Amino acid sequence: MSAQGLFITGTDTGVGKTVVTAALLAHCLHQGKKAGVMKPIETGVDSECSSAANSDALFLMESGGIEDALAEVCPIRLKPAASPYQAALIENRTLQPETILSAYRTLSGKYDWLLVEGIGGIRVPITRDYGVVDLMRDLGLPAVVVARYQLGTLNHTLLTLDTLKQNGIPVRGVVFNHTSPEAKDAIEQDQPRLIEELSGIRVLGEFPYIDNLNTHSFSPEKLEAWATTVDFPGFIQK
Repeated sequence: MSAQGLFITGTDTGVGKTVVTAALLAHCLHQGKKAGVMKPIETGVDSECSSAANSDALFLMESGGIEDALAEVCPIRLKPAASPYQAALIENRTLQPETILSAYRTLSGKYDWLLVEGIGGIRVPITRDYGVVDLMRDLGLPAVVVARYQLGTLNHTLLTLDTLKQNGIPVRGVVFNHTSPEAKDAIEQDQPRLIEELSGIRVLGEFPYIDNLNTHSFSPEKLEAWATTVDFPGFIQK
C-alpha cells in the first residue's frame, strides 16, 4: 500500500488527534489536493444514534465535505467506550484487521492524499495479537504524533517515538495541541524544545485551543491564522 498520506496518532486518548486531522484535511483541500480521510476504528459510539457531535468519523467527514460511505471511512464501530480489543470482547465480536486494510485500499484508490486518524495511542490493542502500531506498519504511512502540554508529556511522547522507530515507521513530526484555554507555564512551554532535543524529531508546531469546536471551525481564514504557529507544508512534504 503506497498511497500518499499520513497516519495521525497520539501519545494518548483525548490529545486532539481529530482536531489535527480535520485541520490537515482542510489544508489539503484548500491547497487543491484530492484528499480523503479515514478513522479505521471507533469505540464509544452507538450506530443507531451517532452524529458529528459524538463520532470522530462523522466529524471528520462533515468538516471536510466527505461523501464516502461511513463503512469505508470507519469500517469498525463499537459501542463500549474502551480499547477496540476490550470493546470487541464485551460485544462478543472478533475483529479482523483485513476489514480495515480492505477499506483503506478502496479509499486510497479514490484520493491523491489520505489522512488516517488512529485510536488512542500506538500500543492500543485491536486484537490480542494486533495493535495500532501493527496497523500503522501495514498501511505504510508516515506518522504524525499529537502531544499535549502536561506533566508526563516528555515520557509519553518519547516512548511513542521510540516504539515507532523500533517498528520502522517514519515520523514526519510532532505537533502539540492545546486541549484547554489556560495559559501554559514555563515548564509546559519548554516541552516542544525538549522533545526535539531528546528525540531528534522535529516539532511541526502547535494548534491553538479552539473554542466552540465544530465542523465549521476549519475555514481558510482559520488555517491562515494557524499557519503562524503550524508548519502545514512540513506535514505533507516528502
